[in-house]
Amino acid sequence: MRATLFHLYFQGPLKALPRAPTLMAHLFWWYRYTHGREALEALLERFSQNPPFRLSSVYPKGWLPRPKLPPVPVEETTLRKALKNLALVSLETFQALAERGEEALLQAPEVLGRAKPPEPRRLRRSRVGIDRATGAARRGILFTQELLFPDPRTPYALYVLGEAPFDLKEGLAFVGEMGYGGGASVGLGRFRVEGPLEAELPEAKEPNAYATLAPGPLEGALYYELEPYWGRLGGAYVGKPFKRPYLRTREGSLYREVRNVLLDVTPEDPPEAGARVCEVLAVFPLGVRVWDS
Repeated sequence: MRATLFHLYFQGPLKALPRAPTLMAHLFWWYRYTHGREALEALLERFSQNPPFRLSSVYPKGWLPRPKLPPVPVEETTLRKALKNLALVSLETFQALAERGEEALLQAPEVLGRAKPPEPRRLRRSRVGIDRATGAARRGILFTQELLFPDPRTPYALYVLGEAPFDLKEGLAFVGEMGYGGGASVGLGRFRVEGPLEAELPEAKEPNAYATLAPGPLEGALYYELEPYWGRLGGAYVGKPFKRPYLRTREGSLYREVRNVLLDVTPEDPPEAGARVCEVLAVFPLGVRVWDS
């Protein structure tokens, strides 16, 4: 499949690599700031039907999530543990998996220890609590956070399907300058953008299912891994209540059909009268062949 590719180079620490729904939410806030509320509401209406574009989550360049294909029985303990802990696969291994199923993993270099993706360093950073009344450090509150420190020279890949109704690089550059995700106000999540580029993503030649590169809705999921999700409101609603929690599938989950949902996650106490809080769960589909028993 041909897709548009952006390279992200992280300029400092962050809590987690960008994932599609949260990155989309950052872009929607930028769109509201630059094009107005009515334009954003019209764009969200399109996402409730046929999304004009889909984002993947962000991965190390050349690596994709392992598709949740039916497992093959393995008796050898070391091999079974290597398979259990494998989260990312190379583009070449993904192509083999899409065509032949998990049988292709038994001789894959990732499983045999001959290849692995670049991993950000994990370090703890000490911080102090802030007294909101004075703006100074608050006595007696010292805590630590475990953060990711990606190599700033390592490109991370963001894939796009379709056409955004705005300059996507401009929107991404804004997000990268302001910071992605939690802790952006203290300098976390900043990145530099390179692109757009062209990319050819691996797929099965005659697929009968789709693996997603982004979290997806439960409806229509075939083989999947569930995750609960909750989070604070962003943009102009920073500091307001949490969004309504919900369940979704993780990257790599399989679907028979390409799905998308504009999920209503408005909390019981909305951030302002009449406000509606939405989450985009749009499957980013790569064709795979599922060998059902």
